[in-house]
Order: sequence, then structure tokens, then C-alpha cells
Amino acid sequence: MKMSLDEVLRHRSVQRGEPVLLVGAEAGSRSVRWVHSSEVIDIAPLLRGGELLLTGGVVLSEVSPSRQRTYVRDLAARGVTALAVETASTGLGVPDALIDECAKHGFPLIRFDRPVPFVEITEGINGLIINDSVQRLRLADSISDALSAELTSGAGLQELTGALAELTGAAVVVRDRSGAVLSRAPGREAGDAGEVVTWRATVAVHGISTANLEVLAAPGADPLVLEAALGRAPQAFALALLRAQPPTPRMRATRALFQHLRDPSAAHDDLDVLLANSGLTGTDAFVAVVTGGDDPGVREALEQQLQRNGRMAVGHADEKEYLALVALDARRPERSRRDLIDDVRQLGVLGPEHPAVGIGPLVSGSGGIPHAVAEARRCLQLDLADGETTRVVDAADWSLHRLVHQLDADEVLQRFIREQLGALLDEPSETRDRLLRTLEVFFDCGANKTQAAERLHVRRQTLYQRLDKLSASLGIDVTDPEKLGDLHVAVRLRNVLTGRGRG
Repeated sequence: MKMSLDEVLRHRSVQRGEPVLLVGAEAGSRSVRWVHSSEVIDIAPLLRGGELLLTGGVVLSEVSPSRQRTYVRDLAARGVTALAVETASTGLGVPDALIDECAKHGFPLIRFDRPVPFVEITEGINGLIINDSVQRLRLADSISDALSAELTSGAGLQELTGALAELTGAAVVVRDRSGAVLSRAPGREAGDAGEVVTWRATVAVHGISTANLEVLAAPGADPLVLEAALGRAPQAFALALLRAQPPTPRMRATRALFQHLRDPSAAHDDLDVLLANSGLTGTDAFVAVVTGGDDPGVREALEQQLQRNGRMAVGHADEKEYLALVALDARRPERSRRDLIDDVRQLGVLGPEHPAVGIGPLVSGSGGIPHAVAEARRCLQLDLADGETTRVVDAADWSLHRLVHQLDADEVLQRFIREQLGALLDEPSETRDRLLRTLEVFFDCGANKTQAAERLHVRRQTLYQRLDKLSASLGIDVTDPEKLGDLHVAVRLRNVLTGRGRG
């Protein structure tokens, strides 16, 4: 079970501490998977995401503001739901740097104004979560057993649809990918007429989305039953579909295509044939899209966005990931790729608790597809989604990060950075960081001094002084166009290796 943050804050054990939401008033719907308490500063790597973290704040108040900011960034990157600080016992208050950094990341921050035993909160909330999870598991098992019994007795798609309607009390509809109804059964309750709430799941045959399962429930239907049904029913319906509709040649070709792409030792000579048989024809421009997790709703919504405006896309899911290939308009591939990314970023289901989506680079011809797949996966391996508000990671935005990851030659890169930036790296940290930031903005503005001064919020004379300081420190004229390329790459590489900035 996952409770919403609002539900947790309303729980009596939490209310005893008179909680005040300092940051994140709009984040009440975020899910809390578990409540954990710790005073450890480096706790983030030990968490899984979805936690409400409780802390007394004493240790936090003793570290520097920069360390407090890092603490928040690490928690946000890990997918922690919220941080709650109990300050009433110490009177120290919540550090300003902590509040400011939480606001920057939209990371919910709660202050307790009265002392409250954390053990009461953890036992109260986690007890509810465990009890609810056990109930969901029992419901799911009972539904799975009932549907399995139907299949064993020889039930077909229509009989299975009727059985699920009886179990849930709701109307059930199965549609193919074109929207045509394959089977339908009315529910015991007013689920297929008047006001309904539609719950959906994807039915995948051999990993390929084949049909949609819809449960049309009355507004008062038990969500535990519906969630349990949609968690287990798709597997049974996939078997029923296999009986009624054996895989088409295109489905078999699509399955073979993705098996081929998931095999590192596979030769790529057969890709053209597999692509054509899977329906990806008429273009030589492709993009790979990948996401993790096992939420069928997310995968279905993502697949719909990939196929918007007539785009050709095929996808396949296994226990680790959902991988898709998208064929782009060969006449304007770059524009077509940007449109694809815009469509994926409009997905409303990609919250902080959901896996990120990686979108690989544009490739030409079937020979580039393995590279596109590898780079889409690399976007997720590098945990770059922390810098993306939409949880969609575009490979083009992180080129140097991906390059550094492939090179795996930190010593070589560090030597290059030292060679280019030299004495600048030996300046006091505050001076060094200010001058490096000046160089970075100067490059971003195309060496336009007026724009750089505006972006840095300094007078042009101040910028000129900094550029002179940089030239003196590096022993070259940093405004010389012939020097800009190497310096720019060195600054970007340093940002990547220190965890700052994009590629």
C-alpha cells in the first residue's frame, strides 16, 4: 500500500506533533510507501524511494549549509517523498539552507512544532501500510485463483470476462489495440451505465501489448478489489487471448526483433528483415525509448504517446523494462524526434515515484539501432532523471555524461581538465567556483559579453574584470575564439565529473 502524504499528515500519530508543511503544499498527493527515522546525514543511499523521512534535526543543524543542501538533493534524487524535522525538543529551528534547497527542488518539508515520539508515527503508519498490503495480497490471490480455475475448466475469453465482472461487481470490457470490443460482461452494480470510473490495464502476449482490459466500476466500488483485479487479471486474459487468437506473423516478428536487441551477442544482419516484418517500414530514422518498472498503466500511456499522430512504434515488455522502437519521419527526423519527446513529456502519469523514461539519440539505418537502445538505457543507468522535472531523459541533453560513462577513463579526463584549466583549479574554492561559473555562462552565451553579464546578474565592468582574471590565471586570452573550444569542453567535463551540469 501507498498512502498519500496528505493522508499521513492527517493521521493522529502525526497530528500530535502539530505538523506544518513548510514546502510542498501542492505535493499532498505524493505517495508514501514507508516511514523511516534517522539522524544519519548520508542516509539517501540506504533508502529505496517513497519514504517519509523523520529526523530530529540536531545533526543537520551542526553541518554546513552546503552539506544541508547536498542532503536535500540526495534525498530528492533517491525519490524520497518528504522530510519531516522535529525542532520543538531542541528549539534550533529548521535551517534556512534546508528550506531554500527543498523549495528549489519542490521537495516537501515538514516541521513538527511539538515533540512527538517517532516510534508512534512509524508504528502507526507502517502498521496501516502492512495491513493494507496483506489485504491486497489476499484479494489478489483469491482473484488469481478464481480466474485460473476458470481457465482450467476450459473457459474462453467471454467466460473469463464474465467471471471477472462477477468478482469485481463491475462491468468488464476487453478491446483490441484498435479499440474494437473482443468481449464484454455487465457487472452486478451500475458499472456500465451512467456515471462510471474506468480502470484500465494492458494485456500483453509474449511481452507485446495486444489488448486493453477495462473495468467500469460505480464510483463507490472498493478500490482494493479493483486494484487487485487489474494486478492479476491481465495474465489470465493473455492466456485466454492466446487460445482464441494465436499470435499473428507481425506479433511473432516483433517478439523476435526485441529478443534480438536484448541479445548482446546477436549479429545485426537480420535487423532489416525483422524491422520490416514488425511494421517499421518506409524510413531509416529511428529512436529507442526505454523505461523500467512493471506498472501496466504507465506502459500503456507511454505506448499511446509514442504512437500519436500516426507515428509507427512497436514495444515489448519483460520483467526488467519496457523497450520501444519508434520510426521517425525521414524527411524531417530531428523535428520528428523533438515532437516525440514533447509528447512523452506530456504524460501525466510520470510522478516522482515512477521510473524515468530514457529517449536515445536519433540514428540512421538499422545498424544504428543497437546504439540507440544502449544509449537510451544509459540515460537511466546514470540516474539523470534527477535533473528532469518531467522524468523524461533526453540523451541529447546529456551527451558528455554518456561519453564519460563509455570512456571509463577518469584519469585521462582529469589530466585533460588540468591541462586546460591549470592554475584556475588551484584558486581558493570560492574564487575558483565563481570564475568557472563565469566561463560557463560566457560559453553558453556564445561569448557575448553583454548577455553573459545579464545572466550572471553583474555589471559588464565586473564581467570584464573576471575575464581578465581568468586570462591572467590561465595564461591565455579566454576571449580568443581559437581557445574557446578546448576550454569549453574542459569546463563541461569538469561539471560532469563533479556531478554538475548537462552534457
